Amino acid sequence: MEIKGILFDKDGTLVDFNRTWLAPYRRAAAYLHARFGDAANADELLARGGFIAESETWRPDSPLASGSNAGIIDCWSKVVGAPIEGETRHAVEAFFHLPAAGYAPAVDDMAALLVQLRDFGDGLKLGVATMDGEANARRMLSAAAVGKHFDFVCGADSGHGVKPEAGMARAFCDACGLAAAQVMVVGDSPKDLAMGRNAGAALTVGVLTGAHTADDLARADRVLRSIADLPALLRELNSARDAGLT
Repeated sequence: MEIKGILFDKDGTLVDFNRTWLAPYRRAAAYLHARFGDAANADELLARGGFIAESETWRPDSPLASGSNAGIIDCWSKVVGAPIEGETRHAVEAFFHLPAAGYAPAVDDMAALLVQLRDFGDGLKLGVATMDGEANARRMLSAAAVGKHFDFVCGADSGHGVKPEAGMARAFCDACGLAAAQVMVVGDSPKDLAMGRNAGAALTVGVLTGAHTADDLARADRVLRSIADLPALLRELNSARDAGLT
């Protein structure tokens, strides 16, 4: 196979998940507890969202770890027993926007890594597909001074469907003039990997900088410590192709 594009998840892949998101989620849960009282116990809100407090890890089906903002609010509405709407909804969504100012990248020098990836071979197209909102994703990438390195960014509200559906990956291919069989999908959750498989991507790669374990990512073609290991993987793939092994 010849990889010509890489489509990244954002949270847990480009972003160190717990360092970026755990504090805002706790603040949002505390706000709802103050707003609704005992019906919105903050620990219960986090637990129902998939957070395992004892280990500070996340269930594979966690809405907080791999769902959309709307999906998180829907989950919490069920816990509260009432719709979270109006000013209360806007306040909760504001907590979800806080990480744009406190982005914690998954690798120390994200910009240098992305430059290296863009320059790999004949030049790779890079994209981001996130369950966050597109505008917030672009703010976060801009705050980290890496937005310019991406040819494509979409979110759960961009009109391409949501993970694990194939729409986001197909939109990346269409925008960059690529076939799915030329694309590697990189993410930290089973939904990221399923999106890649559903789109017919050449390779699905799990990374361990997010909310999920290697066991959770067992269906990936490869599992890496972080995206810092991608250049080595690309060199391996190219060597195998040149040797006629793929």
